[in-house]
This record gives sequence, C-alpha cells and structure tokens, in this order.
Amino acid sequence: MQLLYKCIWIVGLFTILFIGCKKFVQVGAPPTQLVTSSVFENSATATSALTGIYTQMSNNGESYWMALNNGLLADEFMNYSTQQPNIQLYTDEMTAVVSPNSRWDPIYNYIYQANAIIGGLQNNGNIDLAIEQQLTGEALFIRAFWLFYLTNMYGAIPLVTTTSYTTNGTMSRSSQTEVYRQIITDLSQAQNMLNSNYVDGSDTTITTERTRPTRWSAAALLSRVYLYTQKYDSAEIEATAVINNTNLYSLCQNLNNVFLANSTEAIWQLQVPLPNSNVATYDGQNFILISAPSTGTTGSTAMSSEFMSTFEAGDNRLSNWIGSFISAPDTFYFPNKYKVDNSGAGSAPEYVMVLRLAEQYLIRAEAEADLGDSTDAITDLDAIRSRAGLTIPYNPLINGPLLTAILHERQVELFTEWGHRWFDLVRTGNANAVLGSPGNICQQKGGAWSSNSELYPIPQSERTADPNLTQNSGY
Repeated sequence: MQLLYKCIWIVGLFTILFIGCKKFVQVGAPPTQLVTSSVFENSATATSALTGIYTQMSNNGESYWMALNNGLLADEFMNYSTQQPNIQLYTDEMTAVVSPNSRWDPIYNYIYQANAIIGGLQNNGNIDLAIEQQLTGEALFIRAFWLFYLTNMYGAIPLVTTTSYTTNGTMSRSSQTEVYRQIITDLSQAQNMLNSNYVDGSDTTITTERTRPTRWSAAALLSRVYLYTQKYDSAEIEATAVINNTNLYSLCQNLNNVFLANSTEAIWQLQVPLPNSNVATYDGQNFILISAPSTGTTGSTAMSSEFMSTFEAGDNRLSNWIGSFISAPDTFYFPNKYKVDNSGAGSAPEYVMVLRLAEQYLIRAEAEADLGDSTDAITDLDAIRSRAGLTIPYNPLINGPLLTAILHERQVELFTEWGHRWFDLVRTGNANAVLGSPGNICQQKGGAWSSNSELYPIPQSERTADPNLTQNSGY
C-alpha cells in the first residue's frame, strides 16, 4: 500500500502530523522511517503522536466522506454532482481506475501510525506505565476502528499490524473473518488498557471533553462488531455495559442537543481544529444547503425522496434533523443534525459524533430480537421511538416484523452518520432487494445494479504498487 510507507513524523506539543513524501523503494531502509527514540522518549511527544491522528481524522473530514460515499451508494441522497467519482457512487457503478473519493490511503495511514505507536511503546522505559497503557489502548482502538471500516467497504483487506515497509508493500488480502478476529482482539485489549473516564492531554487527568476514547468507547465499538459478526450474546453484553453507565451516558431528550460538543449521548467525538472558527464540522459545512446543490464534489447532495418517505407521522427527527432550502420551484432537503454551516450560522459548539448511545440501544434491540427476547427488544426499540416523539409504541401490525422495525429505526435514527445505512443493507442481505429488484433504487438513480457493488473496488494504483493485491469481483 502506497501510503503505508510514505510518512514523515513531525513532533510538536500536542500535535504530530504525517505528511506525504515519495514512495519508499524496495531496496534499503526508507529515508522517512520513524525515529522512535525521539518520539517515544517522553509522554508529551508520545501523546502528541497519538492525538495527532485524531487531528488528521478531523481535518480530513472522515465523518463527511463516510456519510457521503456510502450515502450515495445507498438510498439516502439525490446526487447533483457532475464529478465522475460521485456519479460512480450514486449509480453503484464504481471503477478501480477512477477512485470513488477513496479513503484507502488515509485510512491505512492512520493504521500505520497506530502500529508505530503500539510498537514504540512496547517495553518502553521512558514513559509512566499508566500513560503507556492509555496510549497503547487508544492506538489499538484506532487500528480496530479503521480496520472495521476497511473490511466493510472492501471485504478482504491487507491486515496491517506492522510498520515494516517491505512487509506492508507486498501484503496480500486477509479474509473478513481474519480481520474481524483482529478487530475483536484489539478492542478487547483496549478495554483493559483504556481509562474508564475521559482524560485530557496528560493522559490521566479526568476531563469533560469526550474527544479521546475510553473503555466504554471500546465496548461500544465491540458491540457493533459482535452484531455484524452475529455474536448476539456478546453484542448484548457490551451494549448493556455502555447503556448501564448512567453516570456518563443518557439519551438527549432534546434532539437538537445530541450533536453538541460533549453531549450526554456522546461516547466518542472528534473536535475539528480548523482555522475557520465558523466551521465546526465538515458534515455541517458540506451537507447544510444555503443554496441549491452544487455540481462539484461537496455540497452537491439533497436527501432522496425515498428516504424522506420513511418517516412516520409525528417523528420529530423529520423536523429537527432535516432542513430545507427553497429554490423555486424546487425544495431541497438536507441532513441538519449539525446546525453550524460554512456561513457561521449557529452558535452552540458542535463536535463530530463518532459513537453515540442511541446506536447502543438499537444494537441491543437487534441482538435481543435475534436471540428471541422480543420483550426486551421492544423496550429498547421504544426508548428510541419515544425520544423521537413517536407516542405509539411498536406495533407489528403497523411497523411490521420486529427485526424489520429495528432496521427501519436504524435508518431514520442513524442516517448520514458514517455510512450506517449502506453497511446495514449489505450486512443484512437487503442491498439487492432495495437497490435491485423489487426496490429498483439503483435503476431510479440511473445505474444498473449488480451485487458486486456491495464492495468497493481495490484502487488500481494500489494493485500496481503491490502485485499481491487481488481485485474484488466485477471490477
């Protein structure tokens, strides 16, 4: 992978960034190899290395790109962009040559950095043990987090757990089963290392800022992973542990408070340290419409009519989380979970939501339903429905089978957040029925559906650099 071995580390107080340089050759040691003796000689520089990854994730707009790319593939957006990558995503006709807003390189860059931190802290005598464990736990969490997204986008992937440029540059793909096994191992280890409370830059002092993962963050991601791998007992256990931590977490009854900085629903958030203080998140900057959708790459979508029709009457998420822009005779609807756009509208501080409590209720509900515990599943489902203002509890005669109702609730609760809708369609086997026949959404979008589109193509540039990388079917 090209970006796995083309990084320079710049160490500074509370910030350390990787920047690109020429690709390492296959002969000799790379000239930009991490000098671990300088980065890991004290806790301040090691912490800067770790927190710098969050800065990059924020500044690269990963939340926005995950929502945009996967939302275009699914049934969430209308596309107005004339740019080829957006068109390919929208019509579910991606190619390996024209990269569909690919996140492959930046994601593997985050994993590379996490691996470097894990390796650099191992048997390190310069850093206090408690800090070493916290930083290692966070690095394991980061690696697991991004391996989860890679395998759900690409299927089998190179399972990179080293900083060896020679190993990484010639690696073949590991099965999704192997990848999930590594994710579960990483998150289980992270749980034992991470602080139960949110900590600041000292790595030990408790803070109200929810911008660094805790052991509850690891539990929340584990619950999702167990759900995806159909380990329902374990998914229920992990979700319950998070839900029961009422000292830290509770559902925001005011929907407009959910995505505020450090909301009680936030399990993990990212702060975007942009130069322009009017921009709190890339999601708000690019999804909120202050004009008709553009034909460019960003600001070029509106909510699809199919999605807008999924809300039940009286659902407050429609009025609170969907905005509109009128350009007569057209009305364009957009996700308005984040209220601050690029004009500075809005005043309350917002952070990028990565993991939140409502998902844990829905994970537990789905796990309980799969385990045959319909009573508790309905209780969890109705907790989310009630918060949304739906006064009528779940009724199978109205809402359909329980699992169908839970998946519908995920659709209207988690829309345009990190690609949940797309991943749900694929993992439940519903992508063909929705995008193909009988739903025919892909045809309505101007494409021709193939089940091969459930996975992204491996970028051709990566296969050129690594001859051991095979391609997904259909590309």
